[in-house]
Amino acid sequence: MSTFTKVLDKWLTITTAAAIIVMMLHIVTHALARSIFHAPLYGTNEVVEYWYLPIVALLGIPAAQLQKEHITVTLAIERAKPATAAVFTVFACLLGALVSIAFAWFGLMKALENTAIGSTADVSAVITWPVYYLVPIMFVLLAVLYVLEAIATLRRRNQVGEQQ
Repeated sequence: MSTFTKVLDKWLTITTAAAIIVMMLHIVTHALARSIFHAPLYGTNEVVEYWYLPIVALLGIPAAQLQKEHITVTLAIERAKPATAAVFTVFACLLGALVSIAFAWFGLMKALENTAIGSTADVSAVITWPVYYLVPIMFVLLAVLYVLEAIATLRRRNQVGEQQ
């Protein structure tokens, strides 16, 4: 793992953990305020739904890629020769990068649309449009990680070829 991916992995893990802890504290404070003071915190459900959960879910996508925790189907690659397996892996990484860029583009269009209308939560005044920008950011990051994985696969293949 390169220095960039190590730092990114640590940052994603810490940020996700912090978001979960803050969300948990927010929910507990809301429940206590509702039970003890009969005055719940305004917009807690909306903040959890439109801010905390998207942050946790979207940060988890590149984190899972960095930690190799996405589901992989190795049936074809395990039985293939190393060169063929490398070709399949590079193809899959490039396809993943293209799909990620498509999701990022769609997410950017939605984020711009929500910014233009000043998107808020359903029935409250909780602003939600800024969190929509997390979609294109995370999917561009995922595309970069796929490209880095393809490059690493090609480098490993070249090093194996040079040793033989």
